[in-house]
Amino acid sequence: MFRIKQTIFAMSASHRRFLWLKISESVRRIPIIPHLTSYIRRSSVFLFSLYLSFLFTGFVISISKPTGIVYQGRDKAPTFQPQLIGELCESQSVGAEKRIFFIESSGGKCLRPRQACAIESAARTNPDMNIYVHMALYPAPGSPEVEGGYGLNAHCQMMDILTKQFPNIKIVREDLTQHLLGTPLEALLQSGKLEKSKFSYQHLSDAVRIAMLHKSGGIYLDLDVITLRSLNCLRNTAGEVRSAEYKAGIENGVLIFDKGHGLLNHYMRLMTQIYDPSSREGIGPNGLLKAAGEFCGFGVCEGCDFGQLWICRDNWNITVLYTEAFYPIPFRNRIRFYEPTFPLSELDNLQTSYLVHVYGSGHGAQVSHSSLYGFLAQRFCPSVYTISSQSRVFNF
Repeated sequence: MFRIKQTIFAMSASHRRFLWLKISESVRRIPIIPHLTSYIRRSSVFLFSLYLSFLFTGFVISISKPTGIVYQGRDKAPTFQPQLIGELCESQSVGAEKRIFFIESSGGKCLRPRQACAIESAARTNPDMNIYVHMALYPAPGSPEVEGGYGLNAHCQMMDILTKQFPNIKIVREDLTQHLLGTPLEALLQSGKLEKSKFSYQHLSDAVRIAMLHKSGGIYLDLDVITLRSLNCLRNTAGEVRSAEYKAGIENGVLIFDKGHGLLNHYMRLMTQIYDPSSREGIGPNGLLKAAGEFCGFGVCEGCDFGQLWICRDNWNITVLYTEAFYPIPFRNRIRFYEPTFPLSELDNLQTSYLVHVYGSGHGAQVSHSSLYGFLAQRFCPSVYTISSQSRVFNF
């Protein structure tokens, strides 16, 4: 050992440097400890990242889908009935027209179960109002959107039962296009553009509902809603929706307006300018959003208070209610209405809802009796539900 040390010290500086490089190179060829340390370090980072990923994924799942006790239709149903769930209206609005109306624009002679359910629920929860169902004598001009699915067959017996059971329900068969006369939309009708429509049922309904509100005022509801509570305190109101396309918008599925409201007149004039026969929502939600932006300054409603009041031109105003008021389950999550079972926490989400808009019902998703839609139908349109269950039209 002493001789080795002597030999190394006896070497020149250049030789010692060469020997050191050789020894270092040999160590790098068998880097057991450095590689082991690096492996442990990389593995620790990977495992920690994986742990955080699981935590985040679980958090996202927990907030994106309601959890808790599941309703399966076998147990005794919780108390969630008309008049028992509590009202949101504390008093009636002054000066508003006390009527609810629906529009059926296909020209069919009878109602589908889901349409009849919307009408019955409105009549049950608003016995102090007249419920008008305006049904087209003739098919809407243009070409209808192709529909298909469960629960779309018309059922005439439902109409007879509803009108006998609820004296406030009125069926009105008429030429719906006559409502456009004497309004700015008469020009659209006379132009022949509606005859080129690729969504004729939708376009005629979009136009007629605004013309009827302009002429008479009242409450318009789509035929795919279930009304949960009284609507008699609402006036000059629409509902807010949120989607990927816009942070805040206004839907036209629920509209409450006084006769002659300035926004309606502006909206009809805008319809005649922007009408596109191939755009399904051009004069519907998209047109209403544009009109409200121009006439009332409505825009992205970041941090809006519930019941946001918008001051419009010429001393008119409109209240845009929070999303849960009419659209508690958004379009992108509409499958939640039809899943075979549902968590009872869904009912908690409806505590501040006047009604629910069931997107997609016009295309007929199958309905289980233990689904959220089936649960609500059994309680808010039980007459329609019973008939549908017997005839299997509704597929409950």
